[in-house]
Formats: sequence, structure tokens, C-alpha cells
Amino acid sequence: MEILVSSAILLVLMLLLLGMGNSASQLWSDSEGKREALRELRASLQMITEDLHSAVITTNAESLEVRKSANAPQSLFFLVSHPGDRRHETIKGDLCATGYFLAPDPKENGCTNLYRFHASGEAVARAVEEDSLGALYAEAGPQNLSTTELLARNIVSFRILTLPETTNAPELLDVTLSAINARTARLIASDPKAGERNERLLKQREQCATAIIHLPACREETPSP
Repeated sequence: MEILVSSAILLVLMLLLLGMGNSASQLWSDSEGKREALRELRASLQMITEDLHSAVITTNAESLEVRKSANAPQSLFFLVSHPGDRRHETIKGDLCATGYFLAPDPKENGCTNLYRFHASGEAVARAVEEDSLGALYAEAGPQNLSTTELLARNIVSFRILTLPETTNAPELLDVTLSAINARTARLIASDPKAGERNERLLKQREQCATAIIHLPACREETPSP
């Protein structure tokens, strides 16, 4: 009888320890997932900030275009002149076109990523001369590997606010990104119809990062590339 009682107590203790171990492992996994998402957001905001600090903003509205649509996420496209140490030696001219936008991952259902568009050289020179920057920006897309690169995965939202909002030449951009980690994205994608569960997961695990970016002064004309 004593052996049976001791075995039962030992079994209960083992179950309790296993439960505590699983809880600790789950807590660590969730924390690591949040840090993973936050690292990608901060790296993305750093790149956006560096590009915007070198932006070439003119009276042409397409030199800094914040696209807003009720049916699509916001996106940001603009002209930029990188410092000499960031220019590729094979590129002619210093004027480039850059953009940031969200799009579904072509390989994973339900996953939305942040992409960076970058064009330079003759394509930008021609677009500036022909006043067709909008057509150049339209080439941005995950399928266009020559000008578009993946920047961050599992992005939930991309918000861009111009400050002040009442002028065509903003002085500041308020850029906010939010994301979830890969594990949470897979859970949500596994059952898109589980609205209540997915909303709870987003609320618990979504990470946000914001940058207030000071823009260069507006120029009267676009310089030649």
C-alpha cells in the first residue's frame, strides 16, 4: 500500500512538473516570437527612415506619393538620391525611385509581406523626363524580382500619416508597422474562418513599431538624374 501511495504521489508530481515545463516552454516561445516580429519591424523602419532622409521631394506630387485606398493597404513611393557611399558603381546618375508596399506572399496563402521597390539609372531618368513616375511605380510587385525585394514577413498593417495633413508638402511622416511572428501567422492561416480565435491571437501577439521621420525640404523642380 505504501508503494502504491508513493507511486501515485510521484506520478502527480511528474504531471505537475511536465505541465509547468510545457507552460514555461510556451511562454518562452511566445516571447521569442514577439521579439522576432519586433526585430523585423525595427529593421524595416530603419531602412525606410534612411531612404526618406535622402528623398528628393519636389512640387511634382509623384516625387512623394502616399497611396491610400479603401480596398488596399497604404503604400509609399518617392524619389531618392542616395549618398555616395550607398551608390552602386555601375549605376549611372544618382536619382532613384523607391517604394514600400504590402502584398500577399506568392508562395504562402494568407501571408502578407512588406516589399521594397527600387529602380535607378535610365528607367528613372526616362520616367522623370516623360513625367511618368506613376507608370514606373506600377512595376512594383513580388513577381518583379529585378526591382522588388522582400523586406519583412507577416505584416498586419502599414500606416502612413503625413504631418501636417493640410499641406501638399509635408514636413514629417508618421510611419507605423505592425506584425506577427511566423508561428502565429500559420495558426491564423490554418483556419481563416475562426474569426474570434484569430482576433484573440492578433490582440495577444501583434507587435507595433512607429517612426516619426523628418523629410527634406521641398524643391521647385526635379533635378536631372
